[in-house]
Amino acid sequence: MKLRTHLQALYRNPLKTIVTLLLLGAAAFLFLYNLSEYSVSDREYRDARDKYEGVLTVETGEVPDNSSIYDLFLLTDETGRTASYGIDFLDLGELTYENHHQKSLDAELIEALGSLPHVSRVEKRYLTAGVSPDYVRLDTDVHFFPYDARCVIAATVQYRYPCFLNGPFTNYYIEYFTLEDIEVLAGDPDWLLDMDLQAVFIQFIDEKYRDVNYPNTFSDNMSYRLSMLAVDNRIFLEDFQDVAEDRRYVMVLRNNSVIKSIGPEEGYESYPEGNAHQFDIGDDSLIGWWPYFTDITDLPENWLDGEEYADLRELIRVTNDDVHTFDVVYCDDMAAQRRAAEGRMVCEEGRWITPADAGKPVCVVNTDLLEACGLKVGDSITLDLGNYLSEQYAPLGAVAVTRGRQNTAYTEQTFTIIGSWRDLNEGKHVFRDRFWCWSNNAIFVPTAFLPECRNAAGHEFKPGEVSFVVGNAEEISAFVEESLPRVEAMGLTYRFSDGGWLQIGESLMRSRRLALVKLLIFSGAALFALILAVWLFIGRKKREYGILRALGMPRGEAGNRLVIPFLILGLVSVILGLAVSRIVTARQLAAEAAHAPAPLRLFLLGALGFLILLGLVAFVGLLLVRRKSILELIQEKQK
Repeated sequence: MKLRTHLQALYRNPLKTIVTLLLLGAAAFLFLYNLSEYSVSDREYRDARDKYEGVLTVETGEVPDNSSIYDLFLLTDETGRTASYGIDFLDLGELTYENHHQKSLDAELIEALGSLPHVSRVEKRYLTAGVSPDYVRLDTDVHFFPYDARCVIAATVQYRYPCFLNGPFTNYYIEYFTLEDIEVLAGDPDWLLDMDLQAVFIQFIDEKYRDVNYPNTFSDNMSYRLSMLAVDNRIFLEDFQDVAEDRRYVMVLRNNSVIKSIGPEEGYESYPEGNAHQFDIGDDSLIGWWPYFTDITDLPENWLDGEEYADLRELIRVTNDDVHTFDVVYCDDMAAQRRAAEGRMVCEEGRWITPADAGKPVCVVNTDLLEACGLKVGDSITLDLGNYLSEQYAPLGAVAVTRGRQNTAYTEQTFTIIGSWRDLNEGKHVFRDRFWCWSNNAIFVPTAFLPECRNAAGHEFKPGEVSFVVGNAEEISAFVEESLPRVEAMGLTYRFSDGGWLQIGESLMRSRRLALVKLLIFSGAALFALILAVWLFIGRKKREYGILRALGMPRGEAGNRLVIPFLILGLVSVILGLAVSRIVTARQLAAEAAHAPAPLRLFLLGALGFLILLGLVAFVGLLLVRRKSILELIQEKQK
């Protein structure tokens, strides 16, 4: 039977056709619109669920005091030089390992916490040096002791002149030095901003006033300032006293990252004018390694190659490595850190490292590093990965500083930058939370690239290096109720962060439930509309069907006369309902700045399902018509 015949059937009763079309179109729109709304709500919930996780961190003892500006971490480091140095020489007092380091988490405790209900995995982080031949380590926070700022120079003393000052709090014995022919043996050459500025201001405190605090009276009138600030000032003091004019010395200094504006000092024509970095003398890490001053005046040009200067060569190498050292953090899930889970450490560009990146040569660097080095996401950075495991401690990082922490082998690896991170509480946050955060020199890479480290045997994990992760966000609530009481019973100091899931998850769950209820309600309404449309268009044509059958029309052809026009209307209504529902949902979600609308595939599948349901209802309606005899159908009154 030709399509034209079925279309004529629609033309003969335009009112019924229009009413049926509107009824089917409204039913299709309501079904597809609410299907899309539920799909968006369900997708938002699942996307959020997959992004959130619970992060538990613990400490087994009291948190060490982090309030000291002059950081003394290495004084208590068992790998440092003072551990074997004469305890009678330095009155360490409270400078003990327990007072300046976190207590480690032993293997049994880590296993017990990892076995808690709903804990899906234990995330461990490692820290080694990553020496870059192309880039220089960023300056540390002003609250930190500049571990990586050592500088070794060779220079000839030109003038030396003393000065005594009497103040209300202490007495000063000050000496001015001017140097010439300065050669940088180790450190960043850029620290010597102007090689014409060769004046050195050395501040020496008289023995009887050694422990008295003193103001920096000359802080604005100095070039390279060398101050005896360390607790072990008496170390190598005789070397300073023996420094003479017209002699050449190797000097070990420490750049304190302060640039001074200076001018001529009255009475001394040789005092320069301009800008210069400020340096200190008093490097505790030199104990048992090398003195502050070494006279090399009468030595041959290749003096540094001598066997007696092997320790100095080692000092120069370690110092130069430290200038180019970044803190490489090996982890498989950057989000599984306390500060990240709490929203204080964020991904500013690109993305974080996830378990899916295992084995991939990718990295995430600090935003400051991108800006300082002119890098961007997508660029590559090559690092020589060291073989010494360091403790997470923001001021120190992975620089060697001392002989005990140095690397003995390196593994070269090139990484692609996939993102940048920043701590939102930069500055004072590290001053008070230095065991839990990273400096802006931290570069995160997958754990698979961790080299074989020489101190790996018996490695102890600090609290900031281990996280216990509830990977399924839907189990966070159960973890809080069941597992956290067990952690408390262990006597641990803990912090658990759900990242805000308990609030947002409940809200998203309610939205999804509401969308599902609406979908069920309007699906029922759509089904009722289909039944009504079938009754209106097919059920009320029983007599017409009986007459066709009485005139000898085959059963199938007579049925097609009823069903096909109805299906044509259904197809048109579904197309209209699909178009209108997609336009409405897209505009609504765009106005609400929500997620993108449901994919077109969902609309097409929903429309197909609606057509199938429409066809089934029409077929059922036709079966009901066919149940009656031809005589009963002919006698059916038109209503």
